Amino acid sequence: MALSGFERVRIGIYNAIDDETIKPENIFDIGPDSKTFGSTVSASITNIAPTTTPINGSDQVWKTPGKGTGNISVAFVANTMDKIVRAKILGMDTKDGYQTISSDTEAPYCVFELISHDAQNEKAKARIALLKGRFSLGNVDPKTNTNTTVYSQDNLTFTAVDRNDGKTYVEAIEDDDFDIDKYEMDVFGQKVTNPDGGATSSPKTLPSTDSNTPTNK
Repeated sequence: MALSGFERVRIGIYNAIDDETIKPENIFDIGPDSKTFGSTVSASITNIAPTTTPINGSDQVWKTPGKGTGNISVAFVANTMDKIVRAKILGMDTKDGYQTISSDTEAPYCVFELISHDAQNEKAKARIALLKGRFSLGNVDPKTNTNTTVYSQDNLTFTAVDRNDGKTYVEAIEDDDFDIDKYEMDVFGQKVTNPDGGATSSPKTLPSTDSNTPTNK
């Protein structure tokens, strides 16, 4: 899938481990017209296909298993991701205006959608969705040099797993055959696109630890 640019991501948080539904207020849009939530820089998806190991027999290769997916992960980089989104998807405890990661921290399961453009027809959006997985915090690296402010970025890793129906990965080009409603129902379980292309969610406050924010525990 040849791509051009990286416009935005949309992240939906599942209600619980055994509840693969998403509340509209737990869908977040990070992109050019959602400045509150930051902007996207890069996302490297690896290990989509399984590792194939030939099985030998009778002096030849008898079978080469290659069913399913590999151990899919995404190295995601964003500029100034809003603390609302970051804390929620990492499962951070929030109290008195600050976030904590502890020995009990467990990130919720999420849907992770990446939106780019088709390299052949850049007017057509290209969509990739990892249907279930968890985010983890990579590194935090404040820095400077002798006379210039240096901006550090948010570095997160998304590790995918199979959804309960066995699906893991979806990709699409918005051509004449593409049905956005059916796609979003499959990916998010609901229609989430506004007329401007953004997601419906727009939270302005970060809930405390005694809120109804899903923890997937």
